[in-house]
Amino acid sequence: TAVRRPWTRQYWELFGGALILIGVKVRDNSRLVNKHLSELLNEQKLYHIVAIKRQNETVIPRGTDRIESGDIVFFTTTKSHIEDVRLHAGKRDPEVKKVIIMGGSRIAIRTCQYLPNNIRVKVIETNKEKSHRIAEVVPGNVLIINGDGRDTDLLMQEGIKDAQAFIALTDNSSTNILACLAAKRAGVFKTIAKIENIDYIPLAESMDIGSVINKKLIAASHIYQFLLDADVSNVKCLTFANADVAELVARPDSKITRKQVKDLNLPKDLTLGGLIRDGEPMMIKGDTHIQAYDHVVVFCLDTAMRKLEDYFN
Repeated sequence: TAVRRPWTRQYWELFGGALILIGVKVRDNSRLVNKHLSELLNEQKLYHIVAIKRQNETVIPRGTDRIESGDIVFFTTTKSHIEDVRLHAGKRDPEVKKVIIMGGSRIAIRTCQYLPNNIRVKVIETNKEKSHRIAEVVPGNVLIINGDGRDTDLLMQEGIKDAQAFIALTDNSSTNILACLAAKRAGVFKTIAKIENIDYIPLAESMDIGSVINKKLIAASHIYQFLLDADVSNVKCLTFANADVAELVARPDSKITRKQVKDLNLPKDLTLGGLIRDGEPMMIKGDTHIQAYDHVVVFCLDTAMRKLEDYFN
């Protein structure tokens, strides 16, 4: 998804794609910059801003909070309004025609098989035998190159300047970060780094690396699911934010169904991003009244995860 929608930092499909969660870094050219959330009430039909990450702090914003240039803003929206989010965030959306992958890992092979076959992909792998093995299992639009992806001359030779995306998947986090920086310097629009050392994630973010893959956080989100008693179908840990997204079902007569959202006195560190009622996705506004069996997306900081059960059971 990071390659298919290169303007996003994070892109998650919730409830099988009925609601979408998008993280985007906004800059001066975004019409949202310097606006308070209370000024964006008209946009609530299109999307809901559920969190703002500013440097190392994530906040669940209220109406008085302001969006600043350089913030990573998290939106929930429906499929039909993804384009509105992109335009309001001021992001270009270049068509991805060429991708360079450094490191022939399992993730690399899966990425090659998953990408549309009209995208030209080059995988650079240092190990000769591994290069041959990968060549046997990838589709015809993928070219395997035996060489070192840290070699700038090799990257230039293989056309890094024409690539729209660069994905660094070696087992070394710092190698991946440095390779992405070199690719950015060469003008690549979207860089993605596999980073196993969680402490390096803020570093990657401050260097403007587009997206991060971290297996521990993916595993953590599955563990959370087992720990929650509420009816949680999906919990996602957000790589760039110390926050979680949960998909919950409102039980009959649970606290969440008793009043309009604005009168529920929800904790400051959680917000409701959207809901599915009878198969129809809806944004949530202050006057929304959640009904039994609504499927609700909740966005919360780590501290609030436990409070969810009180509201939904």
